[in-house]
Amino acid sequence: MDLLTSLTGTYYLGIGCGLWSKEEVIEWCDKVIEAIDTPPIELLDVSMMSKSKVDDIERKLFELSRIEDEEHFVKIVLSIIFEKLQLEQLTVERAIRITSRLLSQRGFSWESEYYHLYSFDDSYDLATNGLQYQPAEVKKDFVNELGAYKEYISEFKEMYYTLLRQEWVK
Repeated sequence: MDLLTSLTGTYYLGIGCGLWSKEEVIEWCDKVIEAIDTPPIELLDVSMMSKSKVDDIERKLFELSRIEDEEHFVKIVLSIIFEKLQLEQLTVERAIRITSRLLSQRGFSWESEYYHLYSFDDSYDLATNGLQYQPAEVKKDFVNELGAYKEYISEFKEMYYTLLRQEWVK
């Protein structure tokens, strides 16, 4: 699979669930435009969409992305969430919300492999409202569960480096 369409697919899923802001996606597009000889029109369009809605940017990324194995790309996005959580660039609460949104949007929320990860949204709400569980326990369990996908970050970083010839800046 082409690196550009793979990375675009990752950014498409990431902006859709709230992992990345439109500014971060536009910045990534600008880097790609500078790094490759003939950037696709979709990236040029996204680069100029600072006043557009996130949905419009997401649609443009979808046009360029070719996600053949959606579950694999979901795992890559989960690894990025884990990495950002480890680097304290995301709070646990926000990481839980992003993860739940990703799994729900992609239709994996009821899959046995992801069900427990998806259910942390409810568990966290119950814990923070003092109804059930302890917040620290939910956070610890979530980080442990999400950590199962940490191995996929190396694939993302490799694609990023190969295409842009620079390290991924979290």
